[in-house]
Amino acid sequence: MVHSDEPSALFRFDGEHLVPTALSKGPWYEGTLHGSPMLAAMAWAAERHPSDVPREVVRLTVDLIRAAPLSPLRVVTETLHAGKSLDVVDARLFAGDDLCVRATAQRMRTTELEVEPEPSVSEPPTPPVDDDLGEPFFGRDDGGETAFHHAIDLYGDPSHPVPLAWFRLNVPVVEGEVTSGFVTIATLCDWTYAVPVVAGHRHHGDDSDAADGRRTFGIDTDTTVSCFRPLVGEWVGIRTRSLVGDHGAGVSGAELFDAAGPLGFSSQSVLVRGVQGAPLTIKETQ
Repeated sequence: MVHSDEPSALFRFDGEHLVPTALSKGPWYEGTLHGSPMLAAMAWAAERHPSDVPREVVRLTVDLIRAAPLSPLRVVTETLHAGKSLDVVDARLFAGDDLCVRATAQRMRTTELEVEPEPSVSEPPTPPVDDDLGEPFFGRDDGGETAFHHAIDLYGDPSHPVPLAWFRLNVPVVEGEVTSGFVTIATLCDWTYAVPVVAGHRHHGDDSDAADGRRTFGIDTDTTVSCFRPLVGEWVGIRTRSLVGDHGAGVSGAELFDAAGPLGFSSQSVLVRGVQGAPLTIKETQ
């Protein structure tokens, strides 16, 4: 939930640059963006890339090359393939001459079809109801420095057998613009690998000597989001399974849900390191 004295969007767009606000700040390295706004910028850029026919982004893959700074950022897009039914867009985010993020997006030409819904193996989870909400994962008045977690609501479900959390983006990605459903989904899917933690499940082992019960820390290095229809409602549910190896790498894959049911999938590669290898800003929060 955003307080009245905080910025009202993740970015301002001045016609040449995306200018991050304090709501884009991340927890890993001082003066850098959270992963979610970096994904948001790539999804926003891919959607607005020119097309001569109506198209919908159905798959976005984002490589986080380095943490983008809290300074004006330049977005460059180009068409890699232009077909009648499908195009592929390359999007890059620069700080000065430094490449911070690179993404590719597949966009399909939209059409109206009558289709039979796929039978569900189990009842899909349902989003939180505002009148029945408890305390979110991040306190509404945590007294801390303004950062990205103030731009979302996040509720974990520790009772669910597979780690599940619901997310809601409470501010526009770009000031003065309506945020599309796909950009909202992409923004929130940066949390795919973190769902076991925020949902109340142990993650990456259990060691009572570690400050929060974990032997390791992980940070996502890429994200792929695939959706087969537009977002319905405000909430995005992420139900994650994670696997961690003993050579410093992990993977996370998730089913995505909204108020209408299954929405698509997300996946991430995860860089895994020991607690002592965590960035200082993370250690200081433990």
